[in-house]
Amino acid sequence: MAAAVRRALMAAVVVAAAVALDNGVARTPPMGWLHWERFLCGTDCAAEPERCVSERLFTEMADVMSADGWKEAGYEFVCIDDCWMAPTRDERGRLRADPRRFPSGIRALADYVHSKGLKLGIYSDVGSRTCAGFPGSYGHYELDAQTFASWGVDLLKFDGCNAGSPGLLAEGYRNMSLALNKTGRPIVYSCEWPFYLRPMQQPNYTEIKQYCNHWRNFYDVYDSWNSIKSIVEWTALHQDSIVKIAGPGGWNDPDMLVIGNFGLSWEQAVTQMAMWAIMAAPLFMSNDLRHMKPEAKWLLQNKEAIAINQDPLGKQGYRITKDKNFELWERPLSDRAYAVAVLNQQEIGGPQNFTFSLTFLGNGLACNPACCIQQLLPTSRDWGVHSWVSSLSVEVNPTGTVLLKVAPL
Repeated sequence: MAAAVRRALMAAVVVAAAVALDNGVARTPPMGWLHWERFLCGTDCAAEPERCVSERLFTEMADVMSADGWKEAGYEFVCIDDCWMAPTRDERGRLRADPRRFPSGIRALADYVHSKGLKLGIYSDVGSRTCAGFPGSYGHYELDAQTFASWGVDLLKFDGCNAGSPGLLAEGYRNMSLALNKTGRPIVYSCEWPFYLRPMQQPNYTEIKQYCNHWRNFYDVYDSWNSIKSIVEWTALHQDSIVKIAGPGGWNDPDMLVIGNFGLSWEQAVTQMAMWAIMAAPLFMSNDLRHMKPEAKWLLQNKEAIAINQDPLGKQGYRITKDKNFELWERPLSDRAYAVAVLNQQEIGGPQNFTFSLTFLGNGLACNPACCIQQLLPTSRDWGVHSWVSSLSVEVNPTGTVLLKVAPL
């Protein structure tokens, strides 16, 4: 069974040729910071000045991203989510920022973010209202796209609340994509189209990739292990339909990195970073970079894990076998290498070993005739040279993951 699944996925990854959105951006999974999971819809700046959704929050995050190595690690977008808007449009029908929380306006905020060598992302909704009840873009797609471009926005997260019907949902996502391209400004287009469509009908991922740079498939991430493991399991269960479509210009988005918050143990944080690398996921942190523990910063800035995520071949990884509490995942990389993740789902007891043959990897080709194996997470370690017929025994802590890179000789 595992061999058949592996052959089918490898073939799909090799032959998939979906036409991607041709706007020249997101050739590797975008990386940055997004406010939603950590800061939600905080609008009371008098009571919570450091935590409310305001220009202060985003300028301070831009300052930290520029000063503390985040930009150099690859995180380039500072992204505003819901709740930035005034309750109504202006007299000309344009969206506007809440004047109390964003007194300088979005154009000035974009200029500030750009001055730090970073890019600004913003949020709107395909429907008449955003998920938090602010003005949506329905009926205003071209005007809103022009407004965002005039402000110097570099990414649009386009939510799917209050769309009305599957037809209006799809039409809205298509129309905003066309409107953004019409502005002439390269703007990464982040969609939630398949997530909102799936309860009513199966998404057409070939079409979605023609209009979106990345797209959400599953529920919002929470700061909890249950949330992380449910996202990983959903991805594995649907990998036959979603893995083959991902690639340069268009990516499956399992949602934000919550590393550095409150709900994950160290092992679980390593698992999120490793699995998001394997899944070729957009890496958008949602945490407070101003108050970051050193170990979380080390993990989020880990160059080797990020290199896996950003591998230019652009192939998404997939699960090749599940054996009791263990899962074995692989991701094809450039130069005939593979990333391998060994995930231990057990939530009781101590470390356990998982042993597998290297012939399992890359449909038998990853280590043929020999290969060099490097452990990347949870610590860096050289595993040396192995032959095609070798077996590997990997010790993994409960809810943890060991991330490896297998390079042919």
